[in-house]
Amino acid sequence: MPDQPLSEEDKKILAEHHKNSQDPSHEAHPDHPKFLKSIPKRLGGAAIFGAGATAGADAVNGAIGGL
Repeated sequence: MPDQPLSEEDKKILAEHHKNSQDPSHEAHPDHPKFLKSIPKRLGGAAIFGAGATAGADAVNGAIGGL
C-alpha cells in the first residue's frame, strides 16, 4: 500500500479512537467491564470454537501419546 496522507475524516476517526481508548468509562478502554465481554463478538464465534477445538485435540493427543 503506498504511503498516502490521511484524509481529514481519517484523522478525526483516529483522534476519537485514541481519546476513547484512554477514557476508563468508555467501552473501548481495557479496564471497562464490558471490554472483556465484547471479545467474543470482536473475534467471532468461529475463532473461539477453533481455539477450543485445538485445545481439545491437544489434550486428546497428549492422553493417547502417554499410553
